[in-house]
Amino acid sequence: MSHRNPRERFDYKSWFERNVAKRTVAALEARDAEFAEKHADTPLAHLAQYVGNRAELLRHTPSPCEIDGGTFIEERFGSWDAALRAACLPPTRTKAKLNSTVRYRKERAIQEPLFLAERKEKKRQKQEAKNLRRGQRMHERAVRRKEIVRCVSC
Repeated sequence: MSHRNPRERFDYKSWFERNVAKRTVAALEARDAEFAEKHADTPLAHLAQYVGNRAELLRHTPSPCEIDGGTFIEERFGSWDAALRAACLPPTRTKAKLNSTVRYRKERAIQEPLFLAERKEKKRQKQEAKNLRRGQRMHERAVRRKEIVRCVSC
């Protein structure tokens, strides 16, 4: 049994935001996993150079969630501070939240239209199935009517 208030209306915007956020996080996790797989045997010096390049691009010292493969790099170096020291970067003052990063916003901008397109396609398929079922029911009724008319005229 649901504990939802029956007078409360469905909040589409909140539902949409939650679903797009789930898709965005899943896409970023997939990118991180791909990075980890691709760079499994990359030397630490190259990973440190990558962190330095990302810092230049972001114009500040990144936290692990701000760059692709950040958690993998953190694991490879033993800590994020060790990775920053290897890249000759100052330590981060605050840890950024994932949903406030540039990386998250860019991925979200990609995921929103994809989610909307998938929803639209799903609705279209559902409507087609409904129309097909309706057409079948109408055909069955028409057949029954013809049979009744035949039986009455016999």
